[in-house]
Amino acid sequence: MTLKKLSVEHFNQSYQLAQYAFRFADDQQHRNGFYQLMKHSTIYGAFYKQQLASQVIATPLKVQLFHQVFDMAGIGLVSSDPSFRGQGNIDQLMQQMLEDCYQNGVTLSYLDPFSYPFYRKYGYELTFERICYDLESSKWPDSAKAAGYVYRMNWEDAKDGVKQIDQQSDKHKYGGLLCEDWWYDYKFKEKTNVYFALYYNQQDQPEGYLIYKIESGKFICIRWLNLTVEAYKGLNRYIFSHKDSTERITFEKGYDRNEGFFIHDKPVAQAIVRPEMMARIVDVQTFLQKYPLKNLKESFAITVENDPYAPWNEGTFELKKNEQLQIQKVTSTSLPELKISVQRLAQLLLGYVSIDDLIFHEFVSVDEKIIESIKQLTPQKAPILEDYF
Repeated sequence: MTLKKLSVEHFNQSYQLAQYAFRFADDQQHRNGFYQLMKHSTIYGAFYKQQLASQVIATPLKVQLFHQVFDMAGIGLVSSDPSFRGQGNIDQLMQQMLEDCYQNGVTLSYLDPFSYPFYRKYGYELTFERICYDLESSKWPDSAKAAGYVYRMNWEDAKDGVKQIDQQSDKHKYGGLLCEDWWYDYKFKEKTNVYFALYYNQQDQPEGYLIYKIESGKFICIRWLNLTVEAYKGLNRYIFSHKDSTERITFEKGYDRNEGFFIHDKPVAQAIVRPEMMARIVDVQTFLQKYPLKNLKESFAITVENDPYAPWNEGTFELKKNEQLQIQKVTSTSLPELKISVQRLAQLLLGYVSIDDLIFHEFVSVDEKIIESIKQLTPQKAPILEDYF
């Protein structure tokens, strides 16, 4: 096998392999979208002679955490020709991708797994959840009339308002994407069957948006974001207005463990929460240097015990509280210590699980002296992600 990075001259091979593996429709809309993704991504390919056997697509994106921006590699469309499965191609491609991310200062990586155990071995771990509503349209709860109005439009007219609302919202600031213009167009420009509705206040300023489609009698809410309670009421009533023209209403979103069931007299009675995207810390030392450690109460050490696909992360990192906070990698330490895998470290530091949960399930070894300090440092809010790769 020969490993190489693909360019647009490999478009047909790359597209055909992805389309075969994921069985999406082979039409101009998907071809245009894939070409757009290819232009903005690094595609790692394994070739047998001149045939593309396997590929991994890494898209450079940015996410926001703790009021800071982190570079992130979004991994998607990982695919292999059935003739070449089981030969270790994906292993080699993932290892090369992680090495490149490390050399280029990319701190995090996300992916949507087809198998959690498969990607766990590469250092990824479940970090995001999704909640799914699917109910008869007549059972969707209504809202009181809002002061503003909702206006339906095409993407070209809606995109500035959508971007403005995204920038003002806190929803994307707990590990979510900071979308660039090309990413918005990739996600929505070519979607001919998708509708965009914006809520405007009495001063004609956008305060919320709804992206949805209607298929086979279903109102399918793709994304819904509100800056104010009036925007929520206006857009919720807009959804409710489709109760007579559709049979069911479905809505999926990142789960933040606070669904606001208290809002309605008759809350939605059923919802399914499912595991979703995985994350990994590509460079532990750099991530810790950007992590909000100003409230560090006492010095301690974090030991990452095993990370074979990113061996630079293995070892002990001291977090020292002196006049200036110091983070350094050492060969040994006398400080109280947290011993943890790179997978569990991502879950802990991004706020998906608590140190108490990790201790209870025996996923970590930790000095009791620093448990309270770790609690004070780690987020109390769950990470939220709305985008797929």
